[in-house]
Amino acid sequence: MLRRWVCQADLEVEIEPIDPVLIKSGYATLDGPDMVPVSTLRNGKVAYYFPGTSLKGVFRSHFERIARTLAPGSVCIPFYDPKRKQELAPPVPTEAESYGCGFRKAGNGRPDNSATAYLESCPACRLFGSLRFAGRLSFSDAFPLPGKEPVTCTRTGVGIDRFTGGAVRGALFELLALEGGVFFTHVRLINFEQWQLAALHMLLEDLENELISLGSGRSRGFGRVRGKVRRYELSYVRQTENFLALWDLAREAERQAYGLCAWRPHEPIRLPEGSQRGIRWRYDLSADWADRLRPLAGSLEAFLSQHKPLGVVPRP
Repeated sequence: MLRRWVCQADLEVEIEPIDPVLIKSGYATLDGPDMVPVSTLRNGKVAYYFPGTSLKGVFRSHFERIARTLAPGSVCIPFYDPKRKQELAPPVPTEAESYGCGFRKAGNGRPDNSATAYLESCPACRLFGSLRFAGRLSFSDAFPLPGKEPVTCTRTGVGIDRFTGGAVRGALFELLALEGGVFFTHVRLINFEQWQLAALHMLLEDLENELISLGSGRSRGFGRVRGKVRRYELSYVRQTENFLALWDLAREAERQAYGLCAWRPHEPIRLPEGSQRGIRWRYDLSADWADRLRPLAGSLEAFLSQHKPLGVVPRP
């Protein structure tokens, strides 16, 4: 099923830093600040940007927090390897069996294929991916909009002694952070289920409400950003008047093999008039995406409460 293309959501999102943001490059400098933001050459000039991997990681972490709040134990701990159980044991007893989906193997006599990997993955891994299954939500690198580039600011910090709680003598360091500007990223979700679009809806609203932070130093006044959806578009292979998700477009055998969510809203969600581009029909929801797709909110909690990570955990 997921080898075919049946539906897709494309979004254009603007990200505006409220506080200084520092996503460290990881490279040491010979002179100047000890920590500098990630940058690249673009059109012959040095351009600072937010990597798509960083955006995806922050969104996944925020989604996992929401999922554990709505349904404890509903998502795995990606780095929790059963072979290192004693070394990386989770602090919460209810998550003692939340091994990373990437470390699990096909269980219950099911074939080890993509359908089984999707069926046995937790909601976070279904959406964002794991070592076993590639996620279908992607983020492009966020580059500044022309004429709205950020400016750099230098901040000074000092190392802290973990035993005394005081400053470490001689551990003074400088970091370079980004202030202001407006960054632009493209978000794409392929072959979405109802609850996945509801999860993305919740994440985008939290981004608009400044509840998601980026980069390092978030506990000391860095990283707060505000997001805005500039374009929201749904695409289908065939024309439709109402909102459809993967369950509606799959065959019965595929629904069972992939464990698709059968939830439906109380009333059909009407779509605006579409336009045909090649074999695809596109529907522009940019004007009222938040209100139009709000009825999908119930699908997220319904799916989280009924689906748990599956598969066999290899013993050390």
